[in-house]
Amino acid sequence: MKSLNKVLMGTMLSMGIVSGAAAYTIDDNGADQFIGANQNVALADNLDVYGNAGIYDVFGMDVSSDINNLYVSVYTNFNPSLSSFDYGDLFISTDGWNPFGSAPYKEDGFGDGETWEYAVDVSSRSNGLADVVDISLSNGFDVTSGLSSRIFQEVTVDRSGQDKVGDAGLGIVTNGLTTLSFQIALADLGLNALSPQEIGLRWAMTCANDITEGSYTVPEPGTLALLGLGLIGLSLRKRAKS
Repeated sequence: MKSLNKVLMGTMLSMGIVSGAAAYTIDDNGADQFIGANQNVALADNLDVYGNAGIYDVFGMDVSSDINNLYVSVYTNFNPSLSSFDYGDLFISTDGWNPFGSAPYKEDGFGDGETWEYAVDVSSRSNGLADVVDISLSNGFDVTSGLSSRIFQEVTVDRSGQDKVGDAGLGIVTNGLTTLSFQIALADLGLNALSPQEIGLRWAMTCANDITEGSYTVPEPGTLALLGLGLIGLSLRKRAKS
């Protein structure tokens, strides 16, 4: 039984299931972080955080999924109470991630790169829920203007004529590090855990002083089955002890 436990623990570590994993799924401070076009700063500047990094830094996001839900946690030191700006919305592409150019994507603006199909409207949050919105049929988003540091970057949903397709769980914790935690039903995104799919994700504060964007692949059925076997094994081990 000890051998089984070691195998299961090793499997869970390799899948990033055991808490304490150090790396972000999408690392905004890594070599391939997304910067985005910035017409207020020379494009030659590989400038990750524009302005005060002590206020506007986005560190990355952790992404995972199970048979029913997509889970996204965004980590940043941004807090609207310390700024005149607010939290942006979480954008989701369900047909892969296709940024414009090559890393760090310093020429990618809303007219180029990924076209987003869904978004979670953070401003709609109430009682731990926020609207999941289908923006696939139009440019259903607002972009930063010349008053912002990075202009022409999509940051929030334009709700005029946009269809709500579901409710996402949303929790925001501000304690030095700000964490925005989303739980989104795969069905609301037209996704099926039994059909592996690369998706794109994006988040920024409304001034887009920093942006995190990247991809995640909903696990293959074999991976989910392996996780299920692992949980069954742990359950059997617990029963054997009782």
